[in-house]
Amino acid sequence: MEYGSGIVKCCPAHDERDFEFAKKFKLEILPVIKPKEIKEMLAEGMKQAYIGKGVMINTNKDFNGLDSQKAREKFSEWAIKQKRGKKTTQYKLRDWLISRQRYWGTPIPIVYCQKCGIQPEEEKNLPIKLPEDVTFGGEGNPILTSKTFLQSRCPKCSQPAKRETDTMDTFVDSSWYFLRYCSPKNNKAPFNKDEVKYWLPVDQYIGGAEHAVMHLLYARFFTKALRDLSLLSFDEPFKRLFNQGMLHKDGFVMSKSRGNVITQEEIAEKYGIDTARVFLNFGAAPDKDMEWTDTGIEGTLRFINKFISLSEKIIPENSIKDKTALSKLQRLIKDTDSNLNSFEYNTALNNLMAFMNYLSKYRQNISKKAFDESYENLILLFSPFTPHICEGLWHQAGKKTFSSSALWPKYDESKINEEAEKEEGLIEKLIDDINQIKKITNKEKPKAIYIYVIPKELTTYIESKKELEKTFSCSISVQAINDTSIQHPDKAKKAKPGKPAIFME
Repeated sequence: MEYGSGIVKCCPAHDERDFEFAKKFKLEILPVIKPKEIKEMLAEGMKQAYIGKGVMINTNKDFNGLDSQKAREKFSEWAIKQKRGKKTTQYKLRDWLISRQRYWGTPIPIVYCQKCGIQPEEEKNLPIKLPEDVTFGGEGNPILTSKTFLQSRCPKCSQPAKRETDTMDTFVDSSWYFLRYCSPKNNKAPFNKDEVKYWLPVDQYIGGAEHAVMHLLYARFFTKALRDLSLLSFDEPFKRLFNQGMLHKDGFVMSKSRGNVITQEEIAEKYGIDTARVFLNFGAAPDKDMEWTDTGIEGTLRFINKFISLSEKIIPENSIKDKTALSKLQRLIKDTDSNLNSFEYNTALNNLMAFMNYLSKYRQNISKKAFDESYENLILLFSPFTPHICEGLWHQAGKKTFSSSALWPKYDESKINEEAEKEEGLIEKLIDDINQIKKITNKEKPKAIYIYVIPKELTTYIESKKELEKTFSCSISVQAINDTSIQHPDKAKKAKPGKPAIFME
């Protein structure tokens, strides 16, 4: 018996064909799965086979009560242990209907001769090309309207014959196009074996899950068939698959039929196409669906403008942030490399935005040399997302080449300063805490702020004293909690590692 056309015989209660067979020949029907919502299931009450999921019954104490899906694994384990069976996976492949009654498609090289019957076209006449003298009337196959295409000669007896007017489905072409890409100008063969061996298999395939499922099935089948014919030396056409998400608007996938498509032209005219590219990559991970929002694209445009504003010339006041800025830059290069290789575009953009905000906030505290190094590398790291804008900024920075042809930044692990970044994080947290106290106490302009820290963190906070005084426009006192001259000892006792005690006047 072929797969699916025989009978199982052991479980007629749960197979439609077995059930009918057992009923007709009055064979015993024993239910072994019952729906979870009913208490009892008897064969006498069954009018049709139950093929759904449920709970195991009428087996034995090892299986009764088990979820039917989980029981499958248990049955397999039992059969293997008892040496009465083994686990196996069976695949079924349906016959393909490759012909279509339509114009767009590959002509089938077959002719019909009244004397010789069905005959393949002579190889010297290949490829058969679609006729141009056709009438598109909206009904039937347009190729039938071309007399020049229909009229042919039998390759065997040379008598008049009729050419096949069906065309092959487009999947026939899409199943091997990647092979043809390797030899696009070869007029003697579909592809050159040496060229295919050099370029393929494809390192990375990207496609929507709905489309890719069938396409990959066909492409893999063609590849394996050509492999068996010794035309290919590999088994799989694509090494790695990545399914991208879909873009939604108003709760539905964008499509012309729904009328909810946002065209590239209207976005490019209003915001610039780089803005759309950043919005699409930042809104969600590439493999997730995302919703298009007008507020989202507006926010992206504001970010783009902030990025562009970094090109404005500002004279730095000091270089107290150089060490941290350059450390953050090396970490950014390292992380962006990893993010891009893993298709984590939204994470990469989030990190790039954070570093851009850092440069914008502290540019007066970063020397020109450190800022230029950071800014130029930032342009290169942004260039995959905003290629047009980055070319302009690269030129404004005095570069004579294109940013797209510049060497990709390489990170230097030795320049990543964990301690400097940690110390800066402590100061950022302190500033946030002081702002929170100002908000609670309604002291917009405090007279003085006293900061009490554990002894080993004293140097870190003292080095940031000038920055704090500039930020809050008042005198700042930083003392270790073991200092005998502390002015507010009760408050100082509340200091913890990484969390100074704060007293505000």
